[in-house]
Amino acid sequence: MKKAVRSDPCLSRMGLARTLRPTRCFPLVVRAEQTTQTTSQEVKVESGVSSSGASTPPVATPPVVLPSERGNLGLAVGAVAAAVLLFSLPRFGAPAPSLATLEQRSTPLDVALTNGRPTLVEFYANWCEVCRELVPDEFELEKRYQGKVNFVMLNIENSKWAPEAAEFGVRGIPHFVFFDKTGEPLAAAVGRVPRQVLEGNLEALASDAPLPFAGAQGRTSSPVAPAGAMAGPRQTMPRDHA
Repeated sequence: MKKAVRSDPCLSRMGLARTLRPTRCFPLVVRAEQTTQTTSQEVKVESGVSSSGASTPPVATPPVVLPSERGNLGLAVGAVAAAVLLFSLPRFGAPAPSLATLEQRSTPLDVALTNGRPTLVEFYANWCEVCRELVPDEFELEKRYQGKVNFVMLNIENSKWAPEAAEFGVRGIPHFVFFDKTGEPLAAAVGRVPRQVLEGNLEALASDAPLPFAGAQGRTSSPVAPAGAMAGPRQTMPRDHA
């Protein structure tokens, strides 16, 4: 009696006799080995070693800058640029103040004498050299006491201010008149007076104290205006204080 032999599916696919003993399917084993070898080779290549055993030279990679580091670097550069800009503005950016600057910042006379603040009135002219010399000091003082003291500029070349010039006896310029907060004149100063005279009187006006320098006088630009500066009737200029 013959012993029954169990059929092997691999041998059946290959067309071999059913009487052979079951064995492994070699094509499957070969494919598995190839797959294993390929995987091993891929792992070796990734680690920097080729299948032949030669080492792959390392490739230099640039440093990675994180977004936060880029942001900090940008802030640092921006801060330096802003500091340089602020340092250079007083020298190169901002124009020097002039009589026109003071004129533009001036308060109209009728407003100054009725708004409840003390007032400094200056009679000046564009041709006045001493007036131009005092501009830097006046500009700084005007900014310091802004909102506390009114600053009024009256151009004597404007015939509109002839009555005021006659009332306060303007003979030389610059001519300063100090008013209290009710609009009453307190004292006058004429010519190129020292800065401390203007500063001391302005501080007294702002604090409602007696003026420390009343009737101060200094060098004037000219006791009489140049020919034609005040001679004859002139058309009133459009600005109230010009």
